[in-house]
Amino acid sequence: MIAVAVSLNLVIALFCFYVAWRLWRLSKTLGAVADALMNWDRNANYILDPAVVPPAILLGQSGTAYLRQRYSLLQLQVQRLEQLMAVVGLLPMASRWLGVGRRRLSSRNVVALAKRR
Repeated sequence: MIAVAVSLNLVIALFCFYVAWRLWRLSKTLGAVADALMNWDRNANYILDPAVVPPAILLGQSGTAYLRQRYSLLQLQVQRLEQLMAVVGLLPMASRWLGVGRRRLSSRNVVALAKRR
């Protein structure tokens, strides 16, 4: 009976040592995570310093506004170019309609064509 009690106490003690060891490892891991979070917070505060960030944001906003303005001008130029290309594309068809593409045969050309045949 004593052997059963001692062995049962020994099993309980080993289980408690195992739980204590796991809790100790968990506390080490949580400590490392807390340190990493503190470092991230410190770095974020350093990077997002109110004395530094607003001028940088304003500079970026002005650059973005400039790019938007240039883009709208380029869009207008592209639209005009597309219209010009559409008109240029219609020129051969318009010349056929107007008869500009036909050459009038002069007397020299008639003679030259007759000799070729």
